[in-house]
Amino acid sequence: MLSWLRRLFATGAPDLSQAPEEPVPTERQESMRPPDLQPWIGVDLDGTLAEATPWEGMSHIGPPVPLMMRRVRLWLEKGARVKIVTARAGDPEGLKATQSWLKANGLPDLEVTDRKDFGMIELWDDRAIQVVQNSGICFLGTSVFARPKAPILPDEAAGRTFIHVDGGPKSP
Repeated sequence: MLSWLRRLFATGAPDLSQAPEEPVPTERQESMRPPDLQPWIGVDLDGTLAEATPWEGMSHIGPPVPLMMRRVRLWLEKGARVKIVTARAGDPEGLKATQSWLKANGLPDLEVTDRKDFGMIELWDDRAIQVVQNSGICFLGTSVFARPKAPILPDEAAGRTFIHVDGGPKSP
């Protein structure tokens, strides 16, 4: 736990020069998508692609999150289709602000939506809790950031109703 906190609060940017290349997300079960829908990767805006900041109105969007910007650019370079998934898209002012933010931060004219469809193969979102398909079993981490905000069932049990995901490498 202490090593994780040290890494979290370490000064300076992490050295990403030795990081392995990230793969482009792919479909897990192609049969789940109607054949006429092109697959796409959903990326949440506030708190994921843009920093979550105190609310200042629909047109205010925080600064970009560098690591997510790199990912989105890589996916686009590799030919992946990316959509920005944000509640702002349900409001004309929010949609316009999101499109302006994307342009101002060097991203192409990506589709902005407040809905997912059967073409979405993956969603990158700061609020999501991952659930194993067709099981209801979720992944819970050791960090408070990896715990759901909604109450879990009183009889939840590791290995039966959730998968406990360790928070990182073990200290020797």
